[in-house]
Amino acid sequence: MSRPSSSQTTPQFYRVSDRDLTEIELHSVDSINDLHRTHGEHSHKGMRPPRPAYTPSLNGNPCACEVPAPSQTGHAGSIKWQRRLQEMLTPSSSRAYAMGCAIITLLLLTVLLIFYFLVQQGGAIRMLTEAVREKEAAATELSLLIQELQALRHNLTATRGA
Repeated sequence: MSRPSSSQTTPQFYRVSDRDLTEIELHSVDSINDLHRTHGEHSHKGMRPPRPAYTPSLNGNPCACEVPAPSQTGHAGSIKWQRRLQEMLTPSSSRAYAMGCAIITLLLLTVLLIFYFLVQQGGAIRMLTEAVREKEAAATELSLLIQELQALRHNLTATRGA
């Protein structure tokens, strides 16, 4: 195996302390707040202020969770997309509630549709059963008429021959 040539650059990763990350986060929050203050005409009424880039931990110190290190600033666009994708895939309570309601609604609609078609099929079966009964009654009546005709013919031939 050959070693990479000295002209190729390998990415250098530097360990950034939690204190430095906290400092970076606080400066970025201040910068965002300054930006909102100086460009107030772009903000819309009713908009929520931007979320801070840190979340306080239990002891009150900021917790650096998702802030890129200064060496990663070239990947800011991909980090934004990763955050958006993570937010979309992470179930929040309101999103989970909405999804649950939507699933339950779909299930109820499906059950309602099934019952509707069963009722429709039940009505069709009732009509078919009634038609079969009428056909049987007509066949029985026809058979009685045929028997009477045969009896009349028999009596007619008997009176002619006498």
